[in-house]
Amino acid sequence: MLLIGVRCVRNNHNRPSIEQFRQFAKEHPKLRDEVKKGNKTWQQFFEEWYLYGEDSDEWNAYRTDGGKATSKKDQKKEQSEEGYVGKVMSFVKNLDPDQIQDHLSNVNSTLNNIQQLISQFKSPASSGQREEKQTSQPFNFRQD
Repeated sequence: MLLIGVRCVRNNHNRPSIEQFRQFAKEHPKLRDEVKKGNKTWQQFFEEWYLYGEDSDEWNAYRTDGGKATSKKDQKKEQSEEGYVGKVMSFVKNLDPDQIQDHLSNVNSTLNNIQQLISQFKSPASSGQREEKQTSQPFNFRQD
């Protein structure tokens, strides 16, 4: 039984969510009382915390002081007041540059294929001149 506890401690360093839950449990000392009474297990609390998040109103019953709950709600309100710009910035932070590059190269190859398809349906006399221009500038939008 001791080995299981040691192994769990070693794995906890790999999962930051467990450390966040520990901090959450320290801020909500009544959770410990519920576990000691046998009403719930730590696993059940962790799963609920993971699903609902720490800002859920469900956790207010387990707080010892209501001051921290209002301060977290105030923080959440300030974050929502940032509005559209804050959402865009958080979205940009989560973007993967490699995925963007892959998508852009897919779009580029698709546009090249469309241009080649269009050039096949044009008359043969004008296609020779157009192909020379297309190789130098594949996206010449000012051309009529």
